[in-house]
Amino acid sequence: MNLPSERTFVVNDRLGDRTTGGGPERSNMATIASGQDTIERLRADRPAFHAGGGARWDSLPGTLEEIRRSVRPGDITLETGAGASTVVFAAAGAVHTAISPDAGEHERIRAYCRRAGVDDARLRFLAGHSEDVLPSLLGRERTLDFALIDGAHAFPFPAVDWCYISRALRIGGRLLIDDITIPTVAPVFRHMLVEPNWRLDGVLDERAAVLTLIAEPAPGDWPAQRSNDRFPDFGYAPRFRRLELAARHRVVSLARHLAERAPALRRAYHRARRAPGG
Repeated sequence: MNLPSERTFVVNDRLGDRTTGGGPERSNMATIASGQDTIERLRADRPAFHAGGGARWDSLPGTLEEIRRSVRPGDITLETGAGASTVVFAAAGAVHTAISPDAGEHERIRAYCRRAGVDDARLRFLAGHSEDVLPSLLGRERTLDFALIDGAHAFPFPAVDWCYISRALRIGGRLLIDDITIPTVAPVFRHMLVEPNWRLDGVLDERAAVLTLIAEPAPGDWPAQRSNDRFPDFGYAPRFRRLELAARHRVVSLARHLAERAPALRRAYHRARRAPGG
């Protein structure tokens, strides 16, 4: 993984793993402004970071407060997207990486941090689309303590972000996903909601969800995932055709189940099929 470690800041373009020395200790990583002060100032200042400084597409107060409460100094964190949330990550003392395609946005956020007294020394911006950046940035080593998915919302980008981020999140790490009411984002949330290795900790601002990864995902292919328990999904078919297909599937499934439980019945069934007029 090419994320910065908590004690190794910029070494080169590819940053090393956690180290035990060579930089400030975690206790010395306090920011100038506290997280609570920063949120209050953001609400008062209403800085416009997006669209050339002409728009605000920021996380809502409950989401910002969750970041402040959850992130500790020295935590390794990442977000897709950037804005007010980035300022709060920095104020919390995180070793933070923000990914978005607008370098001007990054400059405005960093300038605001400095005006607001937020230490931006551990804040790194990567200018690019997350689907291009994440594959080379994140591996399968679980080192992320906290992550926010709030980048591109068009299909399939929320799922792509989740794919790379979730496999790099440490067990016990937390994932915050914004805009779960958008139909292209909702399937990612629903998947985590039913899988036993995720725990829902709360819904924030009626549009964001925070979850904890409590275990590795279950081994095996798609049948092992609870989100596929409703297989087969005949939603593509017209209503009455759906009913017909669902009934046929139930009959076939019942016959297969009985055949597995009673081999003699299976043989009798196949003989009847082969008989004249069967």
